Amino acid sequence: MLRISLILVCISRLLYPFILLFGFYIILNGDKSPGGGFQGGVILATAFFITYFIDPKKIINLKLLVKIEKYLFALILIVACISYFTNGEFFTNFIPVDSPIENKRIFLILLNFFIGLKVTTGLIAVFSAFIEEGR
Repeated sequence: MLRISLILVCISRLLYPFILLFGFYIILNGDKSPGGGFQGGVILATAFFITYFIDPKKIINLKLLVKIEKYLFALILIVACISYFTNGEFFTNFIPVDSPIENKRIFLILLNFFIGLKVTTGLIAVFSAFIEEGR
């Protein structure tokens, strides 16, 4: 049986909210700085991995996680296809070209947010599938 270090538990509980905050920061500022949905999603998934190593008895509903990931993929496609109705082209910014740059960022922030959540759920699903396979 795996013995869990008290130091690991204390440090992990201390770092958990900061890891979540940093992950969302990377996702939401990915349009104007290095990072974005994928990088932030991996950081958010790391927060889950830390909680698993603290308490390995936590069980994730894998079917629900995969279903959420599918819905997030559909949302990504919907946001990316809105531009067909506004500009006549797929996968471009749906905000008009002559609008201020702050308004144009909405498209990128939405895509980064949904991509970040999809990457998070995907990595947690893969990790959970490996854990279930090993049990």
